[in-house]
Amino acid sequence: MNIFNDAIETHIQWNMRLKRHIEEGIIQDLKKVADCHVCELGHWIYGDGVQYNYLPSFESMCTAHEHFHRIAAEVVYHSNANNKEKARSLLAADGAFSQSSSKLIKALMNCSKDLSDSVVDGIRNRRKVKDILQAKENNQVFSIEDRSPVLNAIKIMADHHIGAVAVTNKGFFLGIFTERGYLQHLMYRGAPSLEAPVSEMLDINTLCVDPDDSVEQCMILMTSTHTRHLPVMDHGKLIGMISIGDVIKQVVSEDSNTISQLDDYVHNRYGVQ
Repeated sequence: MNIFNDAIETHIQWNMRLKRHIEEGIIQDLKKVADCHVCELGHWIYGDGVQYNYLPSFESMCTAHEHFHRIAAEVVYHSNANNKEKARSLLAADGAFSQSSSKLIKALMNCSKDLSDSVVDGIRNRRKVKDILQAKENNQVFSIEDRSPVLNAIKIMADHHIGAVAVTNKGFFLGIFTERGYLQHLMYRGAPSLEAPVSEMLDINTLCVDPDDSVEQCMILMTSTHTRHLPVMDHGKLIGMISIGDVIKQVVSEDSNTISQLDDYVHNRYGVQ
């Protein structure tokens, strides 16, 4: 497996542990969180990962990692000071912590692509998000304005048998509202009113992918964050939404084709009956 895909999962797990500790009121070591060399990803970047510094996107990835830890330290500072409101605003889907984490993940994905371009990296990395979108029978993305009540979003999901709705502001994509995201708010903030604006309940684990990202990376993002939907962005525009079902279908289809090709090769080459 591409080593940068492993790095993505390492970062996501560290990210989620920090979020959980903050929600549970566990005091964090501010200096340790601020130090980008201390986390598992930092250990790798400044250790074995240095061998990949020839990749065009490696330096920008390091910069994104350093910036993420500065923001993480700010979250911990406010959390330790019992300023939960400020800490939660930074952790929100559109907050600085989530945005910096997304930028780091994107930088790691760019490193993964650079590495795949320099070596033959196996069949899974050749499958792209755009292949999933092309294979979908219906690529319609259901959306709702950010000021609309939560009840309206739930009705859209129920009427169309979907698990996520894109949230927009005058056409600008803000994030997604999901079943899981709604349950997170129920767990951590109490039962919200169904008349509350849907923008207050964006899924904080929302990560976006682009058409050229690999199916393997989508699987890593989904399994690491326990999420079922990924918005697909192309030059800042939302062009689709893929689900865990779409990803699995693509993997099964490609693997079946590969097995069929290998079977034909064996029969033709060696005359196996």
